[in-house]
Parts: sequence; C-alpha cells; structure tokens
Amino acid sequence: MDFMPKAEWQWVYDQQQGKLSVVDRDRTFPLVYQSNMLRLRESQKLSFTLEDVTRYIELFESPSLSHFEESLRCKIILHLIAIDSFHKPIMPKSWLFKSVEQPESNYANGELITLTTSGVPQSAKYMVLEQQDNFCLCMLFDEQHLFPNNKVFKQFQIIKVTTDKLKRCLAPQSQEWVSFQNAG
Repeated sequence: MDFMPKAEWQWVYDQQQGKLSVVDRDRTFPLVYQSNMLRLRESQKLSFTLEDVTRYIELFESPSLSHFEESLRCKIILHLIAIDSFHKPIMPKSWLFKSVEQPESNYANGELITLTTSGVPQSAKYMVLEQQDNFCLCMLFDEQHLFPNNKVFKQFQIIKVTTDKLKRCLAPQSQEWVSFQNAG
C-alpha cells in the first residue's frame, strides 16, 4: 500500500461527529483529536497544502522514523501535521503523573519516554515532540493510557508535562529527529 500523499488528500472536519480525518479516494485516516482540542469550528474540507505534503515527505523519509512500518509512520506523521495545523495550545498537566526519582533535564525530539500516572500507577510510552525549558510536549505512543479517574488517552493524543515526570525508555536515538514544527 502506498502511503505517500496524493493530490486528492484532504483534511476533513466533521462537526456533527466532532472528528478530524484525512481522506483520499480509497481510504480514510481517522485522527484522535476531537472538536474541543481543535481550532476548527465548522464542517469543512481543506486540501493538503504544498507545505503539508513537503512536511509529510520530509518526516516520512527521515531516519528517525524509518524503523517504523509505513502504516504506523503515516499515522504518526498525519497526527504531527494535524497538531501543528489545527490543535489548540495546551497547558501542562503534570499533576497527573508521578515524578521520577532521578529526573533528567534534556530530551531529544522523537525520543521514547515513559509516563506513570499518580495514584494507581499505570505506565505508558510517549514520544517527545518538543522540549521548551523544563516542559515537554509528548504524544502517546502506546495504544492507550488509562488514568485513575477512568479517563483514557488514545494513541497519538498529546500532553505537556514537566521533565521531572519523564523516564527514558531506551538509550537516546543516535539518529537526528526532524522536528514536527514548521519553521516560522
């Protein structure tokens, strides 16, 4: 199956369902972001822009994502572009997670980390998308993360937390990660 963007790829926001997806002639890529997370207010179709296509190809071909199978790589990238294009800014929610015993302060974009909920401990893997000062924007990498209040995060949802909550899963990746954010 070909996962490269085509001219007919469109962002489709369905206000009735409160969902964003990417659609082409043959398939739909649903995204996890709901209406309360997005800057979109009306049902609409937006063509994939030249910038979207360029960003997608840049990330798809980057060494930092090359070890993922193409279908997962496609989903990750579509969520990254959607975050950049449509997601509202988010406030940190560090209180949801336990602090680690020996916190580190620097994390590489694309690095896999673990966050563990406070209260009833439940751990899940996240991918660091961006670090600013002592805060990291992270995207859930596991299929879901269950919180003590029965709230469930779905794969690819994002959260911002302080770095003292992050625990490295693996040695830092030696490959250079291409940041998901557009320049400018």
